[in-house]
Amino acid sequence: MCGIFGFITKNGSGPDLVRLRRIAAETQTRGNHAFGLAWLGANGTIHTFKRPGPATANLGDLDQCRGATAVIGHCRLATHGAPEDNRNNHPHPAGRGWFVHNGVVQNHSSLVRHYGFTMSTECDSEVLGLLMARFPGSLGLRAARAAEVAEGRLAILGLWRNPTRLLIVRSGNPLCFGETNGGFYFASLPRELPGAVVAIRERYAGVLTYADDELQHDAFSIGR
Repeated sequence: MCGIFGFITKNGSGPDLVRLRRIAAETQTRGNHAFGLAWLGANGTIHTFKRPGPATANLGDLDQCRGATAVIGHCRLATHGAPEDNRNNHPHPAGRGWFVHNGVVQNHSSLVRHYGFTMSTECDSEVLGLLMARFPGSLGLRAARAAEVAEGRLAILGLWRNPTRLLIVRSGNPLCFGETNGGFYFASLPRELPGAVVAIRERYAGVLTYADDELQHDAFSIGR
């Protein structure tokens, strides 16, 4: 099942860590085999963390996200690849970015063969990052194309730098957001999100870009 969560700033300030911990603990109800994070620090560097075990055993690691302009997180229910092998846990790389995925890529083996990919993990989610790195075009278009060719319900959050970008993809699996004065928070489950919670529309791929003290939005549709 798995669960994902994330944050992107609206004004340069970092996330509310108390709120982020509550969101992570709630997300753990969808998976407790492993916990992982990626965040964009104030110095413009992407940092990652992942470890077998539940989110609630590692909530102190969210302190590293203090001042981050964007954060993504993952609570894993393992399907492909043992969580004891940390390579199988999320986040996974996608070119110069990182992403977390909720879902099962049912045709991942055939996609690996079709595109000639070399997998470095046993996790089916890895193929989504390889697809996004392979396809041409903007980040949102590449993500939409990857979701089109991947069979199965999914939700994705991803993180890129220069400028700060948060990728949001939903096709079948739940993903919601809530807004504060400081930024937008995302999660598979609505509880613990701030304000009036809104569900991401179906078959959506979008990119939120924070640059020059402004947040911009680009949206794409996932076709078949």
